[in-house]
Amino acid sequence: SMESWIEAIILTIHQEDFNKEESSQGSSLYMRELQSFVQRVVSTYLSPFQHHQIVLESQQELASQCLELFLRHVSLVRPISPSGRLRLVNDMKQIEVALAPLCKQLSELGRVYRLLRSFRPLVEAEPQHLADCELLGDLVPHSLALMSLFSRAPPELPSPHQSANWSVARLSKWLDQHKSEKERLELLNGALQKYQQIVRSQNKASFHPVYPVMMSILEQGLQYISN
Repeated sequence: SMESWIEAIILTIHQEDFNKEESSQGSSLYMRELQSFVQRVVSTYLSPFQHHQIVLESQQELASQCLELFLRHVSLVRPISPSGRLRLVNDMKQIEVALAPLCKQLSELGRVYRLLRSFRPLVEAEPQHLADCELLGDLVPHSLALMSLFSRAPPELPSPHQSANWSVARLSKWLDQHKSEKERLELLNGALQKYQQIVRSQNKASFHPVYPVMMSILEQGLQYISN
């Protein structure tokens, strides 16, 4: 299906090197592939039916799913250098170009489009700025914000899929099957608890500075869903 192809392309974000120090102009390889794939699918298969309401609605649904997947995998990219973050921000602009053939007015996608626009500056923001963001909960899920901070953590604090001994594709599938914010936060909490145990077992004097910020977002998220 088209959804599977799109997901396969987006997954290749994890094969790219976002940890280079030098800045690279233009969009990433996976983004260029996504743009050409969407363009090809629309012009070859969908354009003859573009006046049919059901086709327009299914295209919007596809664009919406694509944005959700894209934001998920952006938040899971690791390691990232400062110039890598700039490249991700640029990719977050280019995704709008990639999806334009499916949906001329991406703003019609509603919440997921507003999330893309709101999350873009947060990719570069300092961790504390993310924890203080007024959009947390109402627009930006706490789990997404928290997931994105693993890239700021030391190697002793592995990403959620690494902590569970999963591939990133398996984590993505798990997130598809577990939409509840409570379950997602519990999974992320498991990775944070493991890190806490490692630090204590090694008798380290303190945690990495990003850890208390992550715990703060976790606690905010649990508080938010209990209200």
